[in-house]
Amino acid sequence: MPASNRFHRQCRLLRVATLFVFACLCLLLGVTCLAALVGPWRQAAQGTVDATQALLLAVRLAPALGYLSALWAVQRALGDLAAGRVFHPTVARAMRHIGFGVLAGALFSVFAVTNLSRWIGGGQGGYAYFDLSGIVLGVVGAALVLMARLVDQARALQAELDEIP
Repeated sequence: MPASNRFHRQCRLLRVATLFVFACLCLLLGVTCLAALVGPWRQAAQGTVDATQALLLAVRLAPALGYLSALWAVQRALGDLAAGRVFHPTVARAMRHIGFGVLAGALFSVFAVTNLSRWIGGGQGGYAYFDLSGIVLGVVGAALVLMARLVDQARALQAELDEIP
């Protein structure tokens, strides 16, 4: 089997696996939200939703939206690669979307979740707690955004070179 066909097949398989992970994570987040809002262990009066707990849950799950959007962009990029669009504009777009999703999730996770949770819950704690993995993800996301711009410039340069007889 030629290397190109094997690459396209691997992209298709990884896209299916990525879609499966995306669906499982969406289901898990939905179940988590449902269980937290209607579970018997919550401290609100029966039949009501504790607004503080609901707000804390929303804050803690907000970074997941950025990460899920990045995961969706990954599966779209894998679909483009499987279709043979290696240096197509969609690849740079996918890198940009993946980068922004990861960057947004990481920034919110590092700077907002801990502080907003403490503020909403009226709790105590440090103001300067930072998650190393969140910081690294933020840097990787920012780098992907910059690399997408580099891919756009390389594609434009290649188009100019292709026009020279």
